[in-house]
Amino acid sequence: MTWKPPVEMPPGYDVHVNNGRILEHFHEGNLTYRVRGIERKVPKAYVEVSPELAAERGIQDGALVRLTSPYGSVKLRAVVTDRVQGNEMYLPMNTWHDDDAVNYLTSSYHDDVTHTPAYKEVQVRLEVLRPDGESPLVRGNFRLGHPNPQQGVRVEEKWKRADYQPLVEA
Repeated sequence: MTWKPPVEMPPGYDVHVNNGRILEHFHEGNLTYRVRGIERKVPKAYVEVSPELAAERGIQDGALVRLTSPYGSVKLRAVVTDRVQGNEMYLPMNTWHDDDAVNYLTSSYHDDVTHTPAYKEVQVRLEVLRPDGESPLVRGNFRLGHPNPQQGVRVEEKWKRADYQPLVEA
């Protein structure tokens, strides 16, 4: 197998867009956007922007941005988050609307051997249409919180609770 360099981008496409799934919606949302309770949790597509890129370009939570690649463009609301860093953005592939799908930004290039599409090689030009606006994430979305990770499952604490009933006696 021989290494093949990534597709060369014209100057000005200085931001990398990664894409993938989100917890709430399966695949592109074909089925999950039909479930009102799930759709309410993430009603619209959005793009995650790193704090560094947001500061550099004057982007606040809820900003309306246009991402343009050599293949197309999309308009989305931004979520500023430390889940991405530097000149990296994350665009969930889950969308119900035609005008904000990540596929408008992707190329038709693929690996010669496996024929796997180069969906992760997306370089865009970022244009701020409005620097602020309403957050695309609804109130109560876990992405807006500050998680408190727990070390281990702490099952011993569960066993000590007064309401704990074992399934079988040891």
